[in-house]
Amino acid sequence: MGFFSAIGSALSSVGSALSSAVGSIGSALSSFASSVAPVLAKIVTELEPVAVALGKFAAAFLQGLGILKPEEKPEDIGERALQASEKGITPEQFDDFESYLAALRDFELDPDKAAKRSSAEKLIAGIGVCTVAMERKYSAAPGSLDTLWLLPIANPGYFTPERMQAIVKSGCINGDALTYLERRLPAGDSRRLEEALMVGSGSKDAHYEALDHACERWEQLGKMIESNGKGA
Repeated sequence: MGFFSAIGSALSSVGSALSSAVGSIGSALSSFASSVAPVLAKIVTELEPVAVALGKFAAAFLQGLGILKPEEKPEDIGERALQASEKGITPEQFDDFESYLAALRDFELDPDKAAKRSSAEKLIAGIGVCTVAMERKYSAAPGSLDTLWLLPIANPGYFTPERMQAIVKSGCINGDALTYLERRLPAGDSRRLEEALMVGSGSKDAHYEALDHACERWEQLGKMIESNGKGA
């Protein structure tokens, strides 16, 4: 079992609380909350430069897809979703996800609550909400886009916002990026995921080199977190 995939059975108290908070937004986020939120929590709470880079990537990526409005940040949506859920406002109350997002944008925030909440919780909650928004917009299977967020963390130079937008729009994604990055995905499934991620790529050799680099970098990130001695 890879380092990050073991987190689910050995979460830090901070990561566990963060995952629970994301799950409280609504059942639409249950897959994200249980699968990738614990991994993202571990990364963003212990590797600040990676957290900052992820926030910038997410904003550009989601704005380019039209999920977020210009100048809007995932943290904005995350805070609104968390506060709205405390008032019983969840995705399940709406006929479509766009109506839910509109309600979040109209929601009156409590600035004191927002000031006390960590940036990590806001970011991951926002990413979770926007992941479901992407699934609905591009008719993707629930949970199928959850682990795609790990690719730009593992190789930000290759998995740029523009490349990731092309990948999502292709509608060809099927596979677990976390298991792939940990080199635990069966050969056939790995090949299918690799081919799906080739959208927008030029050289096939360069594509596979970039994927190898992503796997190597993922292992390095796990070791960096482990050496910090802060969590699981």
